[in-house]
Formats: sequence, structure tokens, C-alpha cells
Amino acid sequence: MKPRTIEVFTAGCPVCSETLELVKRVTKDCGCRVVEKKSTEKAHFEEVKVYGVKAMPAIVVDGVVVYQGKPDQKWAEAMLKL
Repeated sequence: MKPRTIEVFTAGCPVCSETLELVKRVTKDCGCRVVEKKSTEKAHFEEVKVYGVKAMPAIVVDGVVVYQGKPDQKWAEAMLKL
């Protein structure tokens, strides 16, 4: 089974940093690939539009937006830790 790719779209704010760290912490043992995508970088700005992201941070798992905003620990463990 191919490891999942989790993209965390960030905007450089403290909430985005906290969310990225939460995702990394929750998924550290699951073999997932966690990638930060800074929405302020031109390359990632286009992806934000394609995914239809309306709020930052945003979490995308294997190309599907699963959360926009700051998730709590319980949600992250239930939805990301597989």
C-alpha cells in the first residue's frame, strides 16, 4: 500500500505553524509523507485555487481537502493517524 501524502497549506501565521506541527506529530509513525505548501509561494498559490481552499491552514490528504482551519488533537488523531 502506497503511503498517503498529507499536504498542509499554510499562510505563515502561528495557527498554520501549530497545525503543521500537529499533523507531523500525529502522523510521525504512520509512514505518511507530510508536505508544507506555503500559499504565499507562487507555485502553491495555484494549487490553493485548484483545491478550492477558502481558509488557512488547510489539510489535503491524497488530493482531497479534508479540513480547513485549525483542527483539534482529537480530530487529527481520528482522521490522520491510520
